Amino acid sequence: MAIHKPAARPYLFLAVLAFGLLFSVVMRLYLNFNGGHIDEYDYLFVAKQLWSGNEWRSYFYIFGSNLNWYMLGMGEALGGLMGARAVAGLFGLLSLAGLYCFVRQLYGSALLAGLSVALFSMQAAHIFISKFATYDIIALAFFSLSLMPLLRACQSSGRQRYLPLLVAVGLVSLAVTSKYIVVAYVPLLVLVALWLSPLVGLLFGAGVTLILGAYVAWHWVDLQGLYRIQILGVHGANAPYDDILRMEGLYLALPLAMWLAALGWQRYHQRGRALRDRTTLIMLALLVFALPLVAYHLHGQNMISLYKHLVYALFFLAPVMAWLLWNVMQRFDFKLVAQAGASVVVLAMVGLNDSFLRDMHHGYPDVRPVIAALAAQPLDGNTTIASEDPYLMRYAAFSHLPQNHIKELQWMDNNRDGKSEKKDVVEALWDRKFTYVFMNNLIQPKANQDLRGVMHSRGYEKVLEIPWQTSQVMSHQDKGVLELYKSTEPARIAVANDVMFQ
Repeated sequence: MAIHKPAARPYLFLAVLAFGLLFSVVMRLYLNFNGGHIDEYDYLFVAKQLWSGNEWRSYFYIFGSNLNWYMLGMGEALGGLMGARAVAGLFGLLSLAGLYCFVRQLYGSALLAGLSVALFSMQAAHIFISKFATYDIIALAFFSLSLMPLLRACQSSGRQRYLPLLVAVGLVSLAVTSKYIVVAYVPLLVLVALWLSPLVGLLFGAGVTLILGAYVAWHWVDLQGLYRIQILGVHGANAPYDDILRMEGLYLALPLAMWLAALGWQRYHQRGRALRDRTTLIMLALLVFALPLVAYHLHGQNMISLYKHLVYALFFLAPVMAWLLWNVMQRFDFKLVAQAGASVVVLAMVGLNDSFLRDMHHGYPDVRPVIAALAAQPLDGNTTIASEDPYLMRYAAFSHLPQNHIKELQWMDNNRDGKSEKKDVVEALWDRKFTYVFMNNLIQPKANQDLRGVMHSRGYEKVLEIPWQTSQVMSHQDKGVLELYKSTEPARIAVANDVMFQ
């Protein structure tokens, strides 16, 4: 479908669009919006471990391959957390390039592709994960880049289809192994490919299945643990349906309203031919592709990472939003009223996403003062740390003390019976086994009340106390205190003789 350029330029709309793009650029360059998130310090610690030639059982608890951490680790090595976030920013640009190529292949219009990219680039979910040192943007970049070659393979014939098909298989496989949640799109991609070109669909499905099957077989033991502990445990139902619906509605209300408006516009102008028109079929297909992760979170009552996963819905709704705005303005010959209406929509989009982005920026406590306080303390081979956020300490104290001297406050096996229970933590603190204890009161605020009493009676002094308050976009726990404690008396058992630290 070709989108014809107007005889006269829509200057008002272009000016407002430029303002929206400026908002997007400025927000993407604002990398120092907060200290590192729990996940960022986790992944960057793993990156430091891998680049140092050490092993770490990352496949046991992280939903992605080690390739992510090698790439983010290069940025971390050059510029710490900000360097890793800058690498995420580069993948953000790649995901926009992938969207441009996909929409241009889909509609045959560079203009519509550019407008889709502009609107998608203003979405808070995309801006945030493009400066968040996690695997989310890496997976999205590979996924978005895979769509154009897959479409091209389906639309080509003879030998010309095999090279883009091979590229699509490779990129989709990289996307899934970058973050496993992307596997939800594999069946849809296979079905669409089978519909457009049965041979391409068959080869695409077989190729991706072969690669992912080999990946699962290679990491079978750890992936079993990941499924048992994370999927069935941590990522089980953790929020009521109304909370999930509220967040999904908040982020998707405007895009979905515009999708409905586009469908109504198409139905009005095509009348009885609407369901046979290629543009209508594209709209319906894009809606189907927008919904898998929306449905996944609702079905599983899972709030974890919802604010990030909605980026996939926005990715597939952006082309429809672009099509609607341009076609409405074009239908009214780009008159000032039509431009003003489209401009109001863009400004509303910017305002809403600015608010969403602020919530994301302040969705977790700022732990930078904790890192500074720990850096001011003497650390040596006898130092031990118990932390509610263990990977913050693993990252901050990297190379200063052995990693087995750092324990997770809620997952500790003090008596070596193979179980991690509350009594293990209480007994370890009673024996003053830890030089430092860090609590962020985000993960286990109630259990920490008892632990404070134990530390108070066993000679721990508070080194740092910082109250925090956050938005609820990442957790319902939006108030708490960052606390760092230091033992003032020696441990009952010397570190060298304590089997828990061996």
